[in-house]
Amino acid sequence: MSLNNECESLQGLLFTDNLYVNPRYEHKNNSIKIRLIIVSIIMLFFLLLISTVLILIRTAPIDHSNSVTTFSTNTLPSNGSSLDFRILPYIGNGHIATVVFSDFIYMNGLYNGDNGTSHRARIPSTLNWQFQIDPSSALYTLNVSSGTFTETLENDEIRIERCLFASQEYTELLLAHVVLTRLKSTGKNIHVPIDVAEQLTSIDIDFKEVEHREQEYILLSGKTRQVENNQFQNEPLSVFVYYTPIPVDGLEIDKDETTRTYLFVTSIDENQSRAKRSFDLATEERQPNTVLSSHVSRWNDVWSNGHIHVTGDDELQRQINSAFYYILSSLPPLATQSEHKQFYGLSPGSLSRGGLLGEDYGGHSFWDTETWMFPSVLLFYPTLAKEILSYRIALRDSASDNAKLFGYEGWRFPWESARTGVDVTPDCCPEVRLYQMHITGDIAFAARQYIAVTGNRQWLMNELGGELIYETARFWSSRAIYNNEKKQYEILTVLPPDEDAQPFKNNSVFTNAVASLSIRLADHVSCITDKNLPQTWLDIASNLHFPFDNSTNNHLEYENFDLKNTTIKQADVVLLGFPLMWPMSKEVRRNDLLAYEHLTRDDGPAMTWSMHSIGFLELGDFEKAQQLFRRSYETYVRPPFNVWTEARSGVGAVNFITGAGGFLQAVLFGYGGIRLSLEQLEFQPRGHLPSQAKKLAFHGIKYQGFSIDLSIGNENYDVVISAQDHHNSVPLVYEHDQQQNSLKLGDHLSFPIDTRVIIRRSKALCP
Repeated sequence: MSLNNECESLQGLLFTDNLYVNPRYEHKNNSIKIRLIIVSIIMLFFLLLISTVLILIRTAPIDHSNSVTTFSTNTLPSNGSSLDFRILPYIGNGHIATVVFSDFIYMNGLYNGDNGTSHRARIPSTLNWQFQIDPSSALYTLNVSSGTFTETLENDEIRIERCLFASQEYTELLLAHVVLTRLKSTGKNIHVPIDVAEQLTSIDIDFKEVEHREQEYILLSGKTRQVENNQFQNEPLSVFVYYTPIPVDGLEIDKDETTRTYLFVTSIDENQSRAKRSFDLATEERQPNTVLSSHVSRWNDVWSNGHIHVTGDDELQRQINSAFYYILSSLPPLATQSEHKQFYGLSPGSLSRGGLLGEDYGGHSFWDTETWMFPSVLLFYPTLAKEILSYRIALRDSASDNAKLFGYEGWRFPWESARTGVDVTPDCCPEVRLYQMHITGDIAFAARQYIAVTGNRQWLMNELGGELIYETARFWSSRAIYNNEKKQYEILTVLPPDEDAQPFKNNSVFTNAVASLSIRLADHVSCITDKNLPQTWLDIASNLHFPFDNSTNNHLEYENFDLKNTTIKQADVVLLGFPLMWPMSKEVRRNDLLAYEHLTRDDGPAMTWSMHSIGFLELGDFEKAQQLFRRSYETYVRPPFNVWTEARSGVGAVNFITGAGGFLQAVLFGYGGIRLSLEQLEFQPRGHLPSQAKKLAFHGIKYQGFSIDLSIGNENYDVVISAQDHHNSVPLVYEHDQQQNSLKLGDHLSFPIDTRVIIRRSKALCP
C-alpha cells in the first residue's frame, strides 16, 4: 500500500463522517467541536507511535508518475493568456458533460436554434471556479479508469485536491469533491479564497430570475429560446439546474483539523423533480466519499465488462484507454440509478462541445456515429450500441417525412441530426443536405452488426428494430432506377463519403453497396419480422451498378471517376473491403488501397488511415500497415490529455471521437483479426502486433450472450469463453481446420497464428 493510501486509511479510522463539511451547513455546532477535541487526543496517541510515518505522509511530494490510465501535467495547456479549452479533457456520462474549467455544460438532447442553426444549448458552468492561492506545486490529472479529473495544488501549509466527475450512478449530477489537507501545524485556521465567476444567463436558454437562493441550493430554470422545428417540436425545451453555492468567504480548515472534505453538487435535467431528487440524494442522503466511490466503482465495472490489454507497449495502451474513455463518456452508463432517458446521439465532438454554430459541428450526429464509433462500442458493450440505434428509431417520424419530402418511400435519415431528426445541416452546405444519403445505409449496416452480435429477436419484433431495417430497405428500393442500356439498377445524384465529390455524382460504389446490404438485411430477418420483401427489392439488391475500371482492376468511387487526377477527402472506396466486406479478389483489394491512398488529401481526417491499415493487415503487408496505423493517431492526438483533433495541421473539431473510433477499429479488426458477419464471428490474427506490443488481449468480446477473451501472441492465440448471460445466450459451435465442436462456458482453446476460427450459433437465427 502506498503512503497516500495508508494516510487515507488512517484518516478513515481517526475521523468520523462529520468531518465532511457540507457547504450548505458550514456553521459547526458544539457537538462537532467536542468530537474534534476527542479526535485530537486520539491523534496525539497515534502520533507517539507512528510519528515518523505521519511526517513522511504529510510531506510527501505530489506524485508525478503516469500510469496507462492517468494523464497528468503540471501546467494546463494555454492559448495566449487563456486556457486552451480545445485540448482540455472532458467529463461526462451520456446525459451531461463539460470540458474541465470551461464556461459551459451541455445536456443530452438539449438544443437551441431553428433548423440549420440548431446547436447544443449552453448551460452556464457551475464548476469553473478557481482557488486563489499561490501554490508551490500543481498537478492536473485525468484518470480514465475512474472517470475523474483531479486538480492538486500545494504550498507549505495546505494541499487542495479537487476531483471533478459526472456521476455514473445518478446521471443528473456533476460534482466537485474537494479535500483540504493540512501539511503543517500552524495553530490557526487556514482559509482558501475562491474566485467565482457565476453566470446566471445564457445566449441559448431564457433563464428566469433565480427561483431559489439559500445556503442549501440555488435553482436556475428556463427554456431554450428557439424550437428546432415547428413540425416536430411543439415548444421550447426545459432545463432545471440545482447547484450548491460556493461559500462567499471561500473554504476553510480549522486549526484542530488535519483534513476537511467538501462536496459541491450540480444536478441538471429537463424534469424538475428528477433534478431535485438527485441533488437531494447527493447532498442529504450520501456522504461525499460514498458518492465518489460509487461513481468510481461503476467505471470499474465498465472496464471489467470489456477492455483491451497491451503487453509491452504502455504508450499504445494509453492511446487505447483514452480513446475508449472519450467515447464512453458521451454514452449512457452501463448501470445507473437514474431513470432511463432517451439518448440523442453521438456527435463527432462528443457531448462536451457543440455550443457554437460552426464549431465542433454544433453537437450534431452524422454517419460518424454508426460507421466510426459504433463498431468498437458494439463488440464490448452491445447494450450501449442499442442506445445508439434507439436514437434513430425514436426520430423515425422525421425520417419518414424526409423521404416523402424528396418523393421517396421508407425512412431517409438526415445528414445532420439533433433533437427532432430533421436535417439540421447549416445553410452553408445545401449539397450535403440534399445528396449525402448514404447515412441511411450506414444506419442499416449498424443494425446489421447489432443483429450479428446479439441475435436480439425482442429488438426486432417489439422495439421497432425490424421497422428500422424494413423502412431503410424500402427507401433504397424507391431510390433505385433501372437503366435499360446497362441492364442494371442505378442510384443517381448522390454525394459519397468523399465530400470533395460535390455537388453530386452517380452510382457511388459505397452508397450502392450499403443500399444493397440494407435490402439483403431486411430479407434476412424477414423470418422474424414477417415482413416479406417484394421480388423487385431483391432484384435491386443483386443487380446494382458498381463502376469499375477493368484496365486497372479498380473500383471507381463513382461514375466516370478519374483515377489519375482526382483528389479525395477521406476513406470511401476502401470501405468496401472493410467494414462492408464486399466480395472482391485480393488483387482488387490491394489496387483500391494503393490507388486511393495516393489520392487522399494529406490533411484528411484520422480514420481514413485506420481503414487503410486494416486493409494492408488483411493482405499481409505488415510494414505498410504499421506505418498507416501510426499515421492514424500520432499527429491527431494532443498532449497532455490525449484529446483527439480532427485535423493534423491546425485543430479542427476537438474531442474528435470519430477519429478515436477509427483508431480502435484498427486495433480490433486490424491487429485483432476480428470479422463479423450475419452468420458468424471470425478470428484470424496475423501475429504481427502493433508498435512494441508483445501481446494483445481483448477481454469481454460479446457474442450471442457469451463473453469471449481473445489473447494474441507471436505464435498462438487463445480463445476463452469467460462468461455467459443465461437469459440471452444460445448454443455455439466453433470451426477450425475443417473440424467442428461445441463451445461452452469455461472453454479455453489455443490456435496457431494466422489460422481462422469461426464461431457461430449452432442453429441459425433464420434457418
